[in-house]
Amino acid sequence: MIEAQTKGSVSQLYPALARHWLIACRSSDLRHKPLGRTVLDTHLVLFRSASGHATALLDRCSHRNAPLSRGWIADGRVVCPYHGWQFDGAGTCQAVPGLCGAPQHHTRQVAAFPVVERDGFVWIWPHNASPTSAPYRFPLLDAPGYQSLTREYRFDAALPDALENFLDGTHTHYVHSGIIRTEGERKRTVAIIRRDAERVEVEYQDEGQQSGLISQIFGAGVDVAFGRFIMPALAQLEYRAGAQTRLLVNLFFTPETANRLRVFVLVTAQVPRLLRLVAPSLGGLLLGTVVKQDRAILKLQAENLARFGGPRYTSTELDVVGPHILRLLKSAQPPAIDQPLPERRVEMLM
Repeated sequence: MIEAQTKGSVSQLYPALARHWLIACRSSDLRHKPLGRTVLDTHLVLFRSASGHATALLDRCSHRNAPLSRGWIADGRVVCPYHGWQFDGAGTCQAVPGLCGAPQHHTRQVAAFPVVERDGFVWIWPHNASPTSAPYRFPLLDAPGYQSLTREYRFDAALPDALENFLDGTHTHYVHSGIIRTEGERKRTVAIIRRDAERVEVEYQDEGQQSGLISQIFGAGVDVAFGRFIMPALAQLEYRAGAQTRLLVNLFFTPETANRLRVFVLVTAQVPRLLRLVAPSLGGLLLGTVVKQDRAILKLQAENLARFGGPRYTSTELDVVGPHILRLLKSAQPPAIDQPLPERRVEMLM
């Protein structure tokens, strides 16, 4: 059985991450100051260039290696707080205070990383190779009749454990009792598992509207739900009424280190007319409660994993998504799947 690991660099533990873009921050986070972020054990500084484009450099001045993220922005350049060296969005040194000669020299260059700004997020390609794909596009953002909210959190957890937690329905009766599901109101459900080279999807049939408060408010008419892991680090829940999406919850987990994650949440919902004014604040409150509960249980799990020297997991057929997540993350190359794997069906009480 494949088990999550918690020691080593993130890229070594999960080689598949090297083939994908990751979210570094929200677009709204880049204002008038440089922003320090860690992605895959790499320390970065993000800022807007003179043209307004988001840029990312290694967070280390080439002179005496001070953190550029602790400096400031001048004319679209990041200024080192130690000696005032200035670097543009390409990492080229454009000013050395006191130097009589030209500041540009290859030894003064700071490494720059490809950046794409999309859907309100700043995506980074924190790898040595050139990008081979485009960042993920979030559905329904501009669809009429839908409202969206975004949040950002940090989790103390390993990437596959956090992804599985969000997509696992069997813990919700306990960790989120009354909010997502209730233990005394289980329903017989059929889970249909589908997997290809870049995702695993679980379709939950026959459960209908869930028993918790969130579904009572935002899940009217829901008759089918989907849980998806989409490479490299997106956990997605979709609730449909017929062919229409009622609620879409996206959590993108960007690993800072092997056991530290930055989580970007995007929730898009078809909100009843009477709730449209209060939906953002009410949805944010419910989301914050669920995240707080998940963050607490994941922290407990991570502490116990460290106490016992790593995972020793066992599973049942109810663990429909975790093993697939691990296999996809650990693949150095995309799995050689010409056709999607055969569907698998599991009966459970949800």
